[in-house]
Amino acid sequence: MFTQAYTPEQSAFGKLENGRDVLILYVKEFSEEVSAVNQSGLSGYTYNWFATEQKDAYVLQVIWENEIHIAIRFNSQHFGLIDQLHEPKDVILTTTPISVLMEKAQKSDYNFLEFCDVLTFSHLSFSVPSSEDQS
Repeated sequence: MFTQAYTPEQSAFGKLENGRDVLILYVKEFSEEVSAVNQSGLSGYTYNWFATEQKDAYVLQVIWENEIHIAIRFNSQHFGLIDQLHEPKDVILTTTPISVLMEKAQKSDYNFLEFCDVLTFSHLSFSVPSSEDQS
């Protein structure tokens, strides 16, 4: 099955109010999916990792109960992000550039980011995809 995957344009690390580590990813192409998931009120999803055919990147695919799905491609320059996901982390997927969120926080003298359209994932972790197609 062919899946269109998009790479994060910006990323950041931080801490949530509860002290848990969070990885923030900005992927502008998921505006429709983020909106659809939020409007549906669905919270049940499954995710899996797979390698590209060329084995030069990993893709995180998330599918919700209503078959809405997203796929985030981590190329070699993003492998540092994957390293952070070897231990379970909370992940926030935003469709607003992180730089814009930072500017708003600085202008308002906030020590936190205000998010609008986001998807959140709790305890997401990377696992090396199995090589089922290798003999």
